[in-house]
Amino acid sequence: MTSPNTTTQGAADPIQSYLNRGLRNYWYPVAPSWQVGDAPVGVTRLGDQIVLWRDKEGKVRALEDRCPHRGARLSLGWNLGGSVACWYHGIEIDGGGTVTKVPAVSNCPLEGQKCVKSYPVEEHAGAIFLWFGDDAHKEPTPLVLPEELVGDEYANFLCMSNWKCNYQYAIDNVMDPMHGAYLHATSHSMAEGDKQADMRVRKTETGLMFEKVGQRDVNKHR
Repeated sequence: MTSPNTTTQGAADPIQSYLNRGLRNYWYPVAPSWQVGDAPVGVTRLGDQIVLWRDKEGKVRALEDRCPHRGARLSLGWNLGGSVACWYHGIEIDGGGTVTKVPAVSNCPLEGQKCVKSYPVEEHAGAIFLWFGDDAHKEPTPLVLPEELVGDEYANFLCMSNWKCNYQYAIDNVMDPMHGAYLHATSHSMAEGDKQADMRVRKTETGLMFEKVGQRDVNKHR
């Protein structure tokens, strides 16, 4: 069986490999605010293993979840306030990814070196957002949130759910307006909806809309 990363000839498909890494150069919510306290927390988002923790001022910091010494998970270590310490040998790394201390070795050349990838972080509406930029877009663009997350009528991050699948399947599912009439017919107001429809792609100011023709706002499934 051919893997998603290869063509039928067995050669690497650069387009598929790019897609499998996720859509880069965007801000993504990676965790609810309540999930990150004093102890480091490990998460995997867009295929990246990431450690989150709060510094002395309560600001969330985010690094690649890998110690530069032996590759141990930093999320299994300790929060020292301004840095996180690896549980393996106590190596301390600050929020910018720089090794600040190697207690087990005197004058270690790792000290003062930026050895771990760091992520720009914003925290709004009860959610922690990270910038997933590629090599050409390491500096983030301004984070612009929808009205539902910043308006006076709303106060918290809406919801969180972990789907154990490739993100492309999740996007396909959310974009598919026909599955509701079948899959959710007994759990939503879909039972009375049309089980056949014409589809169209409509351009908007922010992208594309894939929708049923003449059925917008007919049912409440989102």
